[in-house]
Amino acid sequence: MLSNQPLFTGDRDEILRAIRQVRNRWRLRVALRGVAVLLAAALGTLVLSAWGLEVYRFTPAAIIIFRVLTYAALIGFGWWFCIRPVLRRISDDQVALYLEEHEPSLQAAVLSAVEEARKGDRVAAFDHSPELVHKLIESAVEKIRDVDMGRAVEHRKIQGSSGWLGAAAVVALLLFMFGPAYLRHGLVALLPMGSAEAASPYLIDLLPGDVTVARGADQEITAQLQGFETDEVTLFMRSDSNAPFERLPLIPLEDQGLFEVLLFDVQDTTDYFVEALG
Repeated sequence: MLSNQPLFTGDRDEILRAIRQVRNRWRLRVALRGVAVLLAAALGTLVLSAWGLEVYRFTPAAIIIFRVLTYAALIGFGWWFCIRPVLRRISDDQVALYLEEHEPSLQAAVLSAVEEARKGDRVAAFDHSPELVHKLIESAVEKIRDVDMGRAVEHRKIQGSSGWLGAAAVVALLLFMFGPAYLRHGLVALLPMGSAEAASPYLIDLLPGDVTVARGADQEITAQLQGFETDEVTLFMRSDSNAPFERLPLIPLEDQGLFEVLLFDVQDTTDYFVEALG
């Protein structure tokens, strides 16, 4: 006589629940490891980008290019190391094999029980003796309970991944706190907000800028360095667009970062700019 009543549903659900828990802890460990690798890769990318910005003196074009390259790299690293592994499909059979590899005491009982539990009550009843299948699943449940539902399988690896994540975060914090100033400038400049011109940490504030003076008058040029220091500041000037620029050194004043030069007897329209450290 066949019965329509569910067979060993509680034990079967417990087997599948244990499999889900192992799978979720595996995904957690993979996610933590991925975030740690992503943080390390992001740190390397930011350091290289900041160094590149320093080489090109944080020009607007360099800031835009390095912003694009940096965020493209971060998106690629995020997909490859974080999203892709977590989205990977892992079947119940694969989880059962993984669990038994790390818990030898299970002795292949879980995989067999998972296969039978997945079939369902009616299929199990026709394929094998219901009592035999019940004993198989009941034995697997007892063994899983003995190993605390497989919680120890990923515990050490989760701790290791968490440790690597914490270490990467500490290294990043120390590097940007105590590393070269251009790293901090670069991090700010790479933020996707504000114009590229305003993101440059280096500025020469030049006075008087565009000004009209009487022919033959003297004119003082003052340059204020902001964001960097140097002892050599040079004025480039010319009164003819076809002539080469003349160079005049600016004299440092007592105020830090302030330089000046006096142009004597200005006769014609003169173009000028100031350069320091390129």
